Amino acid sequence: MAPNRVAMEHAIEVARALGCSLRPSVRFLRKHYFYPDLPTNYQRTSEPVGEGGVLDGVRIRELHVEEDPGAFDLATGRIDYDRSGSPLLEIVTDPDFVSPAHARSFLHELRLVLNHLGAVRDEAGLKADCNVSVHGGERAEVKNVNSIRNVERALSFEAERQLEAHARGETLVRETRHFDEDSGRTTRLRSKESEADYRYILDPDLSGVDIAALAADLPAREAPLARRARIASLAQAPIEEASALLEERALTDAFETAGARVGWRLAYDWFLRDLRADLAFKPMTFAASGLSANDITALLEAVKEKRITPKVATRLQREALASRGGLAAALRTELGESVGDVLGAARAAVDANPRAVADYRAGKVAAVNFLVGMVMKHLKGRAEANAVREAVVQALEGSWGTDR
Repeated sequence: MAPNRVAMEHAIEVARALGCSLRPSVRFLRKHYFYPDLPTNYQRTSEPVGEGGVLDGVRIRELHVEEDPGAFDLATGRIDYDRSGSPLLEIVTDPDFVSPAHARSFLHELRLVLNHLGAVRDEAGLKADCNVSVHGGERAEVKNVNSIRNVERALSFEAERQLEAHARGETLVRETRHFDEDSGRTTRLRSKESEADYRYILDPDLSGVDIAALAADLPAREAPLARRARIASLAQAPIEEASALLEERALTDAFETAGARVGWRLAYDWFLRDLRADLAFKPMTFAASGLSANDITALLEAVKEKRITPKVATRLQREALASRGGLAAALRTELGESVGDVLGAARAAVDANPRAVADYRAGKVAAVNFLVGMVMKHLKGRAEANAVREAVVQALEGSWGTDR
């Protein structure tokens, strides 16, 4: 039986993004342990797919694929096996974290990389096993901490607990602990196994994977964090702020398409604020929105060329998101109607204000401003001021020409 190909491809892409060296091939092993979340009493796990990367100043020791166990509820003793056997990507780091806050920063960066690569299932998310030891003593592993904020809390509590125990002269033992997010405390689960206790053997049911061949079939992509740095430079924006555009690769790709045609700053401001806010309100991803890179580019070109106002662009975008598409057709209709509306409103304002026409003929520039104000009021701000001014002057010249 062959392992899940998509899971292995994700593992390769993540390893590349983290700067790891890929192994040419890997085998699958059975890791034996007795715990109710795996009724087989063993967990399938691969040999390292990648080794030796770095992220946020933390060395990546290895990255491998294994099967997810079930979810064991300590309070009730019940086990949910729905996710059991699903592919799980495990990333093992060296002990390079300088503080709980550093661990939180690392996980934010890692989540950005994983989201950009599409390597995270929404229903699974991230889990972290947090290892802490003080003064060279035995380490405690806090298992399955399920949010980045709780990782920082768990590490902070566990470090303080061990320091206090060390100060009292207590001997710290190697153990596995649980983090209770309500109390913010860790509690003992069981003694911690050593690697020898897992009794690794080759899995006879899963074939090995030719990583080199699989990697050769995958397209070479710019690493997400390198892409973020380049985008921040193009938009002349803070790199931390630019992270928001890397959360979804389809969104990043659309931004680059638009930025190359309408200018990086205009595209950056629209994508970062207007488009992301509208997507979050639904909520939906860009890939599921029914919009395309060309749709948004055409919309921003109309804004840049002052054929529509940003307010109109926002309305069109929101209507398209509500109907999951149709932005291109709506924009064509709006552009056609806008020209007709502006010219019609300008002619109506000229016809209704003969005094202003007379003032214009007498060389009073303020007359144009008055008529522009009348048209803008009638159109309720749906037209760009310069376009209205051009239409008013055109209407005035036409009116003047018929009287001469």
